[in-house]
This record gives sequence, C-alpha cells and structure tokens, in this order.
Amino acid sequence: MDSKITFSDICDDVHSEQQKRKGKSFVRRTKNQRTNFLSKNIKYLNEIFKALEITDYMKYIKPSFNMDENGYEFPEKSRFFLVDLFDKYTEDNVLELRRGHFDKVSDRCIVWIVEGMYRMFMNNGVPKEELNQIGLIMSNLTDYPVRLRYGKIFRLTYDLEQLASRAYLPKWRTSLSGNDNCVWLDAMEDDMKVFIKKWQYIYYSMGEDRQMEVDEIQESNFHRITTEYELRAEIEFALAEKIGEALRNDEKLAALENELNKEIVYKKTGYHADKQDSFEYMKKRIYKRQEEIQQEVFDKYCKGVYVPPEEDIVFDSDFENMKSSKEILEEAIKNYQENLVPFPKLELPDIDIDEVIAKYKIEQNLKREKER
Repeated sequence: MDSKITFSDICDDVHSEQQKRKGKSFVRRTKNQRTNFLSKNIKYLNEIFKALEITDYMKYIKPSFNMDENGYEFPEKSRFFLVDLFDKYTEDNVLELRRGHFDKVSDRCIVWIVEGMYRMFMNNGVPKEELNQIGLIMSNLTDYPVRLRYGKIFRLTYDLEQLASRAYLPKWRTSLSGNDNCVWLDAMEDDMKVFIKKWQYIYYSMGEDRQMEVDEIQESNFHRITTEYELRAEIEFALAEKIGEALRNDEKLAALENELNKEIVYKKTGYHADKQDSFEYMKKRIYKRQEEIQQEVFDKYCKGVYVPPEEDIVFDSDFENMKSSKEILEEAIKNYQENLVPFPKLELPDIDIDEVIAKYKIEQNLKREKER
C-alpha cells in the first residue's frame, strides 16, 4: 500500500518553503503558531474543494474514508503538488480560482490543478467510479479538455519560433546565403497563412453544420406548439413593454438585485466558499420574483383571460442523436477539400465573329423592310 502523509506534514513543508525564501533555514515555532498555521490551511483546503465543486468527495482524504475521523490523509506521491499548491495559495492564478473566476486562471494553472487533484484522489485509492465522477466535475467546471489542447497548440508557437530562428545560424553551419534564408522564410510565411485560413474555414464550417442541426431540430418540433403556447407568446409580446416597466420599477426585485450585487462584489474581492450557496440562492429568489411580477401584469391587463403557463417545445432528448464531433469535423474537412478544387472550364465552340455580325445585319435589314 502507498505510504500516506498527514495535512500537518504538508503544512510543515509549506512553512519551510516560505522561510527558505526569506533566507531562514530553520525557525522554531510554538505549538500555538503551528496550530494556527494548520487551521489557516485547512480553511484553504475547504475553499479549494468548494471552488472545484467536489466537497461531496472530501471523505476520500479522511482516514479510512470516514468523515468522522480526525485529520486528513494524502498519498506521499502527491506531497510535492500539495506543498506547491498551498505555497502558491495567494498568487494571482490560485486567487482567481478561489473566487470562481476560471476564465482569469491561466490554462497551464488549470491543467496543473485539475491533474494534480485527480492524481491525488487516484493515488489515495478512490474507487474508479467515484474517481471518474470527480474528474468529470472538475473537467466540466474548468473546461479542462479545451484548456489542455489549447496549451499544446500554444506550445507549438515556441517550436515555430525556434524553426524560424534557424535563419540566424551562421553560414558555415547551413551553407545558406542571406537570400536563401529570406526565400525560405517567405515560403514558410505563405504556407502558414494557408494553414491558418484552412483551419478558420473548417472551424466556421463546423459551426454552420452544428447550427443547421439545431435549426432542423427546432423546426421538427413545431408540431409541439399548442394553441396555449401561441396564446402565451402573443400575450407576452403584447405586454412586453408593461412587463419591462414593472420589472424596472419593482422595489422588492431591486432590493434582491442589490443584495446579489453585494455577493458578486464579495466574490470579486475575495472568494469565500461559504458564500457560494447564498449567491445561488439569491439568483433563484430573483428568478421567482420576476415570475411573480410577470404574473401580476397578466392579472392586471388580462382580466377574464386565461394565460397559459410557460412550456418548452424543445427537450434535451431531442439533441441525443446529433452528429458526433468527429463527424462534423470530417464533413468540414471534406467541404474544405472540395472547395479547393477549381470549377471545370467549359469548352466553348469556336465562333466566327465576322459571320455573327453579318448575320445580325441581315436580320436587322429584314426587320426594317417588314416595317415599311
């Protein structure tokens, strides 16, 4: 069985790293100081789990996977990652992750944290089914698959730069003249432009193909439109201005939105895990109040008229049989290749232009004689 370490071990290593940067090889701490440092990092640990939305799986870092046990246990293999993570806890990338601002976290940091946390659970002996679920949650939340691939593409720019820099190698190593290097760089630039245009075309073609699928699904569901659906849509359209005015002037809604804005500001200035539930709850309260206001407008202007409840005509199940990503990619590439083929030239017959003009003159003379 893989050896284990405690969270105290990790915190001791974090403290040592921080002291080394200050030029201090050893600093004696009181028991109280060590306890406070541990408590602070336990708070950080909970915030990271909350930010990654995996708090339901915290039992897998408890001894015997039992939440009632004291302390935490981690695999020795993850020591370096965990020490590095908590040592970097106040740096910009980790700070934005704690706030839930994943779009502001670098791709490299996202990949590092997701993979590090996944390996930590894996090396701690988490059951495969639960491990897959943890990976899926973190992946969907952080857009990990795209981040990973974008990072690989970005690293190729370094390879391209290294390749182009060969033009600066001394002539005795390459036997190429300055003009040879210029011609080579120009040709590579032209090739790169074609490459970029190719993948731009394929990307937009994939988007158009997918949008066509969505449009077809929506059109195929027109049969689900009921008279009640049409009636509600007509009433909403007719009262759109009144509904908008009521939403803008409602004091209860304004108070709820102000309260939500405080939560947003709080998240921007420093993410705290315990506030996330309150934030989500506020959004639900606002949506409910918006529905109530809309119904009040209906009651005021539609007395005696039944306003049907809102209903969906497109369901998630309608999108289950859409083309796979690989299929739309292959179709887009095929479309690109077909567009590269020039249109065939039409073989036109040889024309005697003098004969055409003479024939035209004869026809005009005949027309004039008839008019006389």
